Amino acid sequence: MNIVIVEDEIKIRNGLSRLLSSYDEHQVIAKAKNGKEGIDAIISLRPDLVFTDIKMPEMDGLQMLEQLKDEGIGCHSVILTGYAEFDYAKRALNCGADDYLLKPITVDAVDKVLSDISKKIIKEATKIDANPSSYIRAIITGALDNTEENLKIAERIFELLPGYSLSFVRGYSPNGRFSYDALEEKFRDYKGLYISEDRKDLFLIIDKSTSRYKSNEDISAMLNRRLPVISELKESIWYISNIPTIEKLKDIALSSDKKLLVSQMINKKIIIENEVSEIAENDYKYNPEIEKVIERILVKGDKKNWDEWSENFINDILGKGYNPSSIRQLYMNLSNYIMQLSVKIWPEKGRQLRELESVEKISKAKVLYELKECLDEQASIIYTNETSRDDIHNYTILRAIAYIRENYANKISQEDVANYLSITPEYLSTLFHREMNKTFSVFVNEFRVSHAKRLLKGSDLKIYEIAEQVGFTDTKYFNRVFKDIEGISPKEFRER
Repeated sequence: MNIVIVEDEIKIRNGLSRLLSSYDEHQVIAKAKNGKEGIDAIISLRPDLVFTDIKMPEMDGLQMLEQLKDEGIGCHSVILTGYAEFDYAKRALNCGADDYLLKPITVDAVDKVLSDISKKIIKEATKIDANPSSYIRAIITGALDNTEENLKIAERIFELLPGYSLSFVRGYSPNGRFSYDALEEKFRDYKGLYISEDRKDLFLIIDKSTSRYKSNEDISAMLNRRLPVISELKESIWYISNIPTIEKLKDIALSSDKKLLVSQMINKKIIIENEVSEIAENDYKYNPEIEKVIERILVKGDKKNWDEWSENFINDILGKGYNPSSIRQLYMNLSNYIMQLSVKIWPEKGRQLRELESVEKISKAKVLYELKECLDEQASIIYTNETSRDDIHNYTILRAIAYIRENYANKISQEDVANYLSITPEYLSTLFHREMNKTFSVFVNEFRVSHAKRLLKGSDLKIYEIAEQVGFTDTKYFNRVFKDIEGISPKEFRER
């Protein structure tokens, strides 16, 4: 199951996260310290289960569940509380909570709750009118056991005939571009299609004994034809595997996460299972000199230098055939080094970096870009002024700002960022007003002007060239925005 934890006490939040993450079949995908942050994470990620405290600042757990219920967002939930009053439990159940746990939480109590909710999910996935999509969802979340009864249900749901020959197809879109509306017509020849709630993962079951595709190579050729011409697929990567029997589907689906990084090690967007075993066990040799480079860049305080180094570093890894495990370990080592460096040089940043839990994110990253993003996120904390950083608590806004940092030099709109975050533009606008006390466009313009000021003082570029470099296509508009923000024109700023 995918799980979100909403709890204001950091020790309980992190302790419960470690406990839940110790189960192979469960994954903590987000943590929040109040109901407002919890709603943002739940709307964005659509977890299977939410553990939430009752008493929290800004918005308590019951208010959060009531709002989710009013908005028609359904997920299983468990209340955490140190209060044994029946009224709390009754309100929680009225809000749709499945159960409640009294603090201090015991391992046995968590075991029972997870078992009970897993059974509910299985029941939902295997009911008579269940469809292939819900069944695949139960499989890939690890909720469905390979009992004889469940396997028979799978054969019925997928309408498998004797002698079936199945392929498992996993697609991953780092930018969350998959959607049923766009892709159902493009993949008509399948037994089951499931797209995750964050629109990053796509799972297909194809029966080669009844479809036009008779081999994994046929499926790969079909994807190769479609990836360049279907916008939702252009940035995606894919893994294709045989399913000897329906009983093996669960193991293949759960292990496919680790196969996606392999494709980037050999610089291919589509990889077939037999190609995974062909990758050379060529471990990346860790060079401590990298740490000195990182220290120089971070201490110098030039974000542009960091962006260039980060991009070049990952490009040097791409396609080199390294063992993916060694690359993951490389990024863990670098992440730990940045943490140690911050404690030594910028002690006030340590708490913020710890809350990112970068090593945990690196362990779950599926593609190179996500590994890179973890280090970039740490660097952005160091580069951000403490005073402005303290006011930013919203996880979705942090992701939006990271996207703006990455793309400010290009033409970006509120719709672009909302699509990246898998939320509506209106909701993103609301978040900016609430968390930043300014509009999206004002924030982007201020961000671009801050970069323009450095270029005006630190380079000989012409003003129109600076305008283009920071994302303005119209020099007159750049001059007007700059003067609105700084009170003087770019030319006057440079001459001061």
